[in-house]
Amino acid sequence: MRVIFYTGKGGAGKSVVSSATALTLSQMGYETLVISSDPAHTLSDALETDVHHRPTAIMEKLWAVQIDPIREARESYGVIQEYVVSLFKSKGVDEVLAYEIAALPNMTEFVSLLKLVEYVESEQYDVLVLDTVPSGDALKNIYLPTLLGATATKVIKLVAPFVNLAKVAEPIVGIPTPGREVINQDIKLLKILQKLKGIISNRTVTSLRLIANPEAFSIQNLKRTYLLANLYDINVDLAVMNKIIPEGVHDAYFREWKAAQERYIADSEAAFYPLPLKKLRLFQSEVKGLKLLTEVGQELFDGEDPAQVYYEGHAITVKEREGGLEVVVPLPSTGNYREVTEVERAGEDLSVVIATDIGEARNFIPLPAIAQLMKLDRAKLLNDALHIYFIDERWKNVKK
Repeated sequence: MRVIFYTGKGGAGKSVVSSATALTLSQMGYETLVISSDPAHTLSDALETDVHHRPTAIMEKLWAVQIDPIREARESYGVIQEYVVSLFKSKGVDEVLAYEIAALPNMTEFVSLLKLVEYVESEQYDVLVLDTVPSGDALKNIYLPTLLGATATKVIKLVAPFVNLAKVAEPIVGIPTPGREVINQDIKLLKILQKLKGIISNRTVTSLRLIANPEAFSIQNLKRTYLLANLYDINVDLAVMNKIIPEGVHDAYFREWKAAQERYIADSEAAFYPLPLKKLRLFQSEVKGLKLLTEVGQELFDGEDPAQVYYEGHAITVKEREGGLEVVVPLPSTGNYREVTEVERAGEDLSVVIATDIGEARNFIPLPAIAQLMKLDRAKLLNDALHIYFIDERWKNVKK
């Protein structure tokens, strides 16, 4: 079983690349399901087939499903939602607003993750391809069982016999108490989250693949996703640079665009090192239908098996040290680096300038949230890696 996520900012080409990957896999004999929870129904557009909330047959060995997060939340976790709504209503919150507040955080992405467990356990497919990946906030939800501890389910079960007693106190405390059905749904959700964490953190099963266009915002967005994936211990095995203007285009109108794209691609190869980076040209027309998707798959994988794990390892490594933090960023071994000449904060990122034999190279490195609370200490080059150190002022004050 393989699970492949594709992520990137809107317009990067997630649906097209996901569909092309799934199509290539099915042509190689894999039973493949491509999954989307995008409310824009871009999967239907790419495949030129109506895709529904249950797996839809596209061709032999290829299936597609459009997850309806509202339907799934109501059918699978509606009891919990109704209880949360009753809590808000008991405090005088308008019913319409109560339902809005009670919606699961990042529901679209979160529900698609929960649905993933069902498809993995069905054992009907060899590969699952998801054309959208949950945000960092949604990924935090899979750590809920870990945060609550291994005894969380046992505690909930222990409380269950006292539900009827609590109902007696409802008029006194002024808030509704959860019924047995709510408690059972809580236990079910925790168990699914535990299974989900096991699937996503299994590096031989699950891979996250990054898609960007050769432009500043798109690439910076992926750098931050790359960092988050490493923090959540999710294996990123491939990056795809999409919509590159072909070499054969010599129109003067595109001259500056091409020059800018070349710079961004070179920067990306350094920034995402040692991650493999594949390049995909900008097609002459909108990519729709199996014929064009087949072309995309052929150009992207060139006979390779898309189900392979292209890379397994950690990119940016974050280590806790006594009194602070160490962030380690690998650098291409082909570079001849001399020293770090400049390091400073730039918003949520770190701007680093490194002197090389061919001049200075600047890189913007995303930082984990905890580093925002610390003081930047120093940066140095060591064993083909950039080591950045932060000091936690709170630790220094405690030690005093």
